[in-house]
Amino acid sequence: MRLEIKFILFLRLIMSNKFNKKLWELGKETEDTLKPEIDEFFGCDFYRNDDVFDVLDFHDDNNKVIVEVKGRRCSSTAFKETILTVGKITEGLMEVEKGYDVYIFFVFTDITKYVKLETDKCNWNIKNTGTRFIPHYLIPVEELLEFKRE
Repeated sequence: MRLEIKFILFLRLIMSNKFNKKLWELGKETEDTLKPEIDEFFGCDFYRNDDVFDVLDFHDDNNKVIVEVKGRRCSSTAFKETILTVGKITEGLMEVEKGYDVYIFFVFTDITKYVKLETDKCNWNIKNTGTRFIPHYLIPVEELLEFKRE
């Protein structure tokens, strides 16, 4: 197949991926379930914009803490790495530079784990993958801390 045709097919694939409201609602449900626990864990009163394009989920400007929650439909042992878009990490690191503590929580089917973003520690491998085949960090699950849920 000619390169031009492959490129056109690739563009069609990307453009055909519409907003998945059902998946967004599932993610919001995961976030809502975790919110009281992270409020207590961090001693915060997080707020969230219900804007589907807001990059990071929960903010507490008084305590300067931000939390992103990613639901996973697999166990923590299913893969060696979990993925997160480069854009989310970049946005998180920009907030770190403003003085915020930024955490990413991964809610697996068996356990919840998290990582604190630090500018000198986000040196994970990057791969084009996911639904829209965009750059994602490959974050080793073994590097994540266990979130002790009650």
